[in-house]
Amino acid sequence: MSHAIESFFAAWGETDANTRKDALRAAVSPDFSYLDPRTDAPVTDFDALVGYVEMYSQYAPGATAAVVNLSDTAGVFRATVAFRMADGKEQLGQYFIEPDAEGRAQRLVGFAGLGEPE
Repeated sequence: MSHAIESFFAAWGETDANTRKDALRAAVSPDFSYLDPRTDAPVTDFDALVGYVEMYSQYAPGATAAVVNLSDTAGVFRATVAFRMADGKEQLGQYFIEPDAEGRAQRLVGFAGLGEPE
């Protein structure tokens, strides 16, 4: 499962559209659900997911995303992801990810930041 999670986020920085699409297809379950603070509703259509991830590279050229910490409890994963801009700025987010039987991401729910007390 960790490989699918790492591949999913690495695809966000992939500049080649076909390579990005192939990486996403290999990383997510056919019946996936993706939600983060910037989506209005869960994304459940693969082409919509590809378009959403493509927007990241279009609006932030040279940016990458990488899993910097990964833990699990009873098969549910928590990934800390660093979204790194080309200018060196970085934003951290956390995702809770449930896998399918094949080890692909089936349900991904993302949060901005690390949940620090304000």
